[in-house]
Amino acid sequence: MYNVNELRKFPRIDTTCVIKYRKAGSNDEQKRGITKNLSANGIFFIGEAPCEVNALLDIHVLPGTNATPPLDAVIEVIRVSPAESEGKFEIAGMIKSVK
Repeated sequence: MYNVNELRKFPRIDTTCVIKYRKAGSNDEQKRGITKNLSANGIFFIGEAPCEVNALLDIHVLPGTNATPPLDAVIEVIRVSPAESEGKFEIAGMIKSVK
């Protein structure tokens, strides 16, 4: 039977990795966060600083193991909302390019 609850092209994989992010192309200080899930074309993480919807971010995801290389990519922010932890933000983004 067709699953109407999951309409994404790629499945999400739950993962907990350190992520560093900043405005694309800038030399701004990198902010830190923790990933919650990742797919072939998207990422969801909890970050320490908000960003604007539609902003482009340079991200660097550290997998925590030498068996998997880091992910360096540019994402477009599609959603930002306050996280349960005070001072943290839920950030969802679409992967636009991989470096």
